[in-house]
Amino acid sequence: MSTLLGLAGGALLGGLAGAFGSWVDTLVMRLVDILLSIPALLLAVSVAAIVGRRPEALMIAIAAAQVPVFARLLRGSMLRQRGQDYVLAATSLGLRRRTIVLGHVLPNSLGPVIVQATLVLATAIIEVAALSYLGMGSPDPTVAEWGRMLVRGQERLQSYPHLTLLPGLCIAVTALGFTLLGEALREALDPKSRR
Repeated sequence: MSTLLGLAGGALLGGLAGAFGSWVDTLVMRLVDILLSIPALLLAVSVAAIVGRRPEALMIAIAAAQVPVFARLLRGSMLRQRGQDYVLAATSLGLRRRTIVLGHVLPNSLGPVIVQATLVLATAIIEVAALSYLGMGSPDPTVAEWGRMLVRGQERLQSYPHLTLLPGLCIAVTALGFTLLGEALREALDPKSRR
């Protein structure tokens, strides 16, 4: 859910910057640069502290850290597409800017953003575990969180090491799985990488 929220926010900002250009692009990209200057986990901790200890807080916190990544990627992809011949042809045919952007430029720019979304899922899983490890997860102790399991397992590390190793292994395997999915999707969507 946090990746979907981050993708929606980033697509909105990146789409505005890529579609309008000029001062809108400058304004949006300076905002994105400010967000990118803050480390993702620190930004997520700050947002989680502001929103409070609710289950939605983790989603909002991680989404806020992902918005600048998606915004910058979509903007760059849209700027690349705006220079293509089909945009010039559509402009010379007299199509309105909104029709060109929404009907041609935006759909052709979404491929890299979709691939990045699958890669960001791995980062989101690690960040959720880190935030719950730091105690910013769900306040309900009956909710199973890998970060909380790591904290509890550290208390019994000498006698029961599997209580720490298994949640850590689950985090690593899940993050690796989403990373491999993203790489496979990138290769499938990029015709230049096919042999």
